[in-house]
Amino acid sequence: MPIRFATLSDVPVLVEGAGRMHASTRFRGQPYDAHKVSNAFADLIEQRKSRYGFFIAENPEGQIVGALIGSIEQQILSTVCTANVMHLDVRPEARMGGYAVRLLRAFETWSTNRGAVEIALGVNGGAEMRRLGQFARRMGFRAIGENYVKLPQA
Repeated sequence: MPIRFATLSDVPVLVEGAGRMHASTRFRGQPYDAHKVSNAFADLIEQRKSRYGFFIAENPEGQIVGALIGSIEQQILSTVCTANVMHLDVRPEARMGGYAVRLLRAFETWSTNRGAVEIALGVNGGAEMRRLGQFARRMGFRAIGENYVKLPQA
């Protein structure tokens, strides 16, 4: 069950998974545009040597059961680079199979090899916040600050 980089042939399955994940996040009130997501995923995959890493987890049968998209960038006030997990999802039926751990470890290695001095993992899911926080702490992350969201007045 190795972790690998996403390929263009993976995009349809990844778009389906992203739609499922979208429905469980705080973004679920916003329209999900599968065509836009498909194009964005293809761009990320084609630019693999850029600042984005797009990782896939497969089960023993070769089915995609998880994905992680992360980025790395130089900080605006410093010359150091930091990495950020933008998307991490494992299919519900595959959870507790170690896929999220392996995806995150692959991203950590990728980020460290590119000079990241910090890796950030945000949680935007509306459900299972406590469980996701426990997972992040077990993986060595610590909570810093809070996120705030405000919708513009119409």
